Amino acid sequence: MRAAVLLRGPQPVHLPGGAGGGGADRPRGRAAVTLLLLDLDGVLREFGPDDPVEDAFGLPRGSLGRLAFSLVGPALVGEVPDARWRAAIRDRLAADVGPDAARDAVAAWSRLGAVVPAALDLVRVVRRRHRVALFSNATDRLPADLRALGLDRELDDVVTSAELGAAKPDPLAFRKALARLGVPAGETVFCDDSAANAAGAVEAGIDGAHTPDTAALHAALAARGLLGG
Repeated sequence: MRAAVLLRGPQPVHLPGGAGGGGADRPRGRAAVTLLLLDLDGVLREFGPDDPVEDAFGLPRGSLGRLAFSLVGPALVGEVPDARWRAAIRDRLAADVGPDAARDAVAAWSRLGAVVPAALDLVRVVRRRHRVALFSNATDRLPADLRALGLDRELDDVVTSAELGAAKPDPLAFRKALARLGVPAGETVFCDDSAANAAGAVEAGIDGAHTPDTAALHAALAARGLLGG
């Protein structure tokens, strides 16, 4: 979540509007699905813990992520570039560990991450019959990350919060994303590892599924008939 930053709010157990976790059936009366909308970090990309980076630079565990997320707001909605956000993190860290260590710590924290192979396999299956797009809370660095990961070739479209000026879980962000993609909410399935983001999608009229791991993602897609027969 170094370029695509998930805004994590409260994690409700039950989603409004009848949408549930990964294994929930598609709500009755909905139109046929034409679009699968996916989150990135925690779904298609993983980073592993920050502990090794923080330990290496003598930082309290969890502190680097908390600092970064406390400063990310403007970059997340496109008000400032990604580079300025990371510079702000370095400047704050420099007071504690010095400028050189701050620079190196932020560089290490900004690692690319790795594609989740099993999730990518599912995307490829869905794309045989349906459009698949990414919707990520992300800074303007995301396109470069996707190219480096090879994911730019695996998706039909990409929408970011920085592009829209609104971030998940705000229902407005979902409405803007669908307008950008030209797809009705009733024809869309959205999967995210954040329950709050899935709930925001439901509030916008989308069939939102909370998929905290690849098994849940598989269950959600299978329940909605997106993996074929």
